[in-house]
Amino acid sequence: MAFALKKLAASVAVTSSILLLAGCSSMGQSGASQTADTVFMGGPIYTLDSTNRVVEALAIKNGAIIGVGSEQDLAKLIDSETSVVDLDGKTLMPGLVDAHMHPMAGGEQLNTCSLNYAPLSVDQVIAKITACVEESNEQDPTRWLKVGGWYRQAMTPAGADLNADILDRIPTDRPIYVFGSDFHSLVTNTAALKAAGIDSATPSPEGGLIEKDAQGNPTGIFLDSAMWALTAHVPPLPDAEEKQKNLNDMHMAVNAISAQGVTTILDAAAREATVEAFSQLAEQGQLTVRAHLAPNFGPERLDDPASIIAEVKGLADTYNLQNTASQPGIQVNTVKVFMDGVIQAPAQTAAMMAPYLHNTGTSDHPEWSDSDNHGKLYVSEDTLSNAMMAFSDAGFNVHMHTDGDRAVHTALNSLETLKANRPDSTLRPALAHCEVMVPEDYARFAELNALPVISFQWGKPAQDTIDTVKDYMGEERFNYVETAGKFAEEDVKIVYGSDWPVDALNEWFAMEVALTRMNENATEPKYQGRLGDDPGLDIQTVLRAFTINAAYSLNMDDKVGSLEVGKFADMIIIDRDLLNTPSDQVSETKVLKTYLGGREVYTAASM
Repeated sequence: MAFALKKLAASVAVTSSILLLAGCSSMGQSGASQTADTVFMGGPIYTLDSTNRVVEALAIKNGAIIGVGSEQDLAKLIDSETSVVDLDGKTLMPGLVDAHMHPMAGGEQLNTCSLNYAPLSVDQVIAKITACVEESNEQDPTRWLKVGGWYRQAMTPAGADLNADILDRIPTDRPIYVFGSDFHSLVTNTAALKAAGIDSATPSPEGGLIEKDAQGNPTGIFLDSAMWALTAHVPPLPDAEEKQKNLNDMHMAVNAISAQGVTTILDAAAREATVEAFSQLAEQGQLTVRAHLAPNFGPERLDDPASIIAEVKGLADTYNLQNTASQPGIQVNTVKVFMDGVIQAPAQTAAMMAPYLHNTGTSDHPEWSDSDNHGKLYVSEDTLSNAMMAFSDAGFNVHMHTDGDRAVHTALNSLETLKANRPDSTLRPALAHCEVMVPEDYARFAELNALPVISFQWGKPAQDTIDTVKDYMGEERFNYVETAGKFAEEDVKIVYGSDWPVDALNEWFAMEVALTRMNENATEPKYQGRLGDDPGLDIQTVLRAFTINAAYSLNMDDKVGSLEVGKFADMIIIDRDLLNTPSDQVSETKVLKTYLGGREVYTAASM
């Protein structure tokens, strides 16, 4: 299907169908005297403005929107040089804004060995990694093999796991390290442990764990910051080869991002190599997304926020590129802080107010009671409060990983301190994930202008909610797991972030789960039905979470996130009217075209 593209003379009468919204047209101040480069009409146009208007026509000039309203009113912006795009009944809407992802890692996973998030047995994992070893044909035994996409919580049968002894069954002398899909777990073979010099005497770093067996020997499992202590020993590639690899990975990433209809992102743990790769793409004219980047700093750095500020300013001075309608920018203006880990077993490193439960009975006759594990809070409230005030004073935003209810509660306490000491602060603090909540904290988000950045696709019955969370939380607390709807009930501004590549990049599947709280792929009865008692979200709230709310979290809501006069023409055409699509069919949505500043940056192969 191809959209009709035509030239119309200004004198041609444009016949208007029944107006979708009466009296809703708006044009720039010079709208009566200027003409458009392109006008879109012939299908519903979601503005996602303050009243969620749906209009008939939209006009752009020089990459910006100059008119929004009825076909009849926007006809005056058309002359013989104007391109008129007939949407043929398809929907035009703002480009999506993904406020939490890891694009370099996502691109790398598309380019390298991956277990593809599949629920695998030990033998299947060994077979897949063995195939990667053979396909790579790497002759250097010191060259480490990196593997991604290990869905640790879904290994089969239930309770199966990996360790160094298991990976040693892969026929190679090369060091191997395998990232869990949650990026909070990593497992290595013995060759990697030896190459890194990690043994029984190696202590766990702050904010992480090197797992050891009963004899004190490392098992090969690394959690949170311990993962980076391990990967620090991976020999770097030659500089030119490393830069080319990064560029290839980032190019793969931005292509995947554009294909999903995403036009603005936050990289939620950016390294300088990541920023440099974005900068190279921009120099080559191949950057097709507006990139905001949040360098990550370990807990030990937060005692000296001045050094963090200096480092972020240095990156900003070197790489920042201004956003214009026609030129996607690069903005290093946010600090990323990890407050805790993850709630899922077996890691259970997320900080909890009450302890995780554990089974003191048997698998056939379980008896769940309090354990002595509350997870771990990586940053104290006082340290976070002081750092947040310093970041606010410096004009930087803060993006915090807060998985457990104690991490969320502590971050909100620090925001109260910020509000008391910096009442004029313009900080738009983001709390990412918020997988478990205490009931009284929902309302505090609105009071403190805090933004929950939620990965909606997690809010369904699956291995990572049922098998590895439910029993460890207990029935009452489980009702506060993955609860976007309870935020909405308190009028909290909800933001979406995919966390790619923790999951495969699929914005439309996440959108469906936000509506249904169901697992469309469920075959086992325990994964069927809705997750918990959360009401879920309505379609307008979901659309705003993916667009204007996410733009607000990045201080970009004056430029993107809605289709309004004066904003950049970052838009997508999709194959259906989501306002009239059954909730369980939203995941089938296809992006047909993606525009950045009015420039087409993606077209579906079927077009």
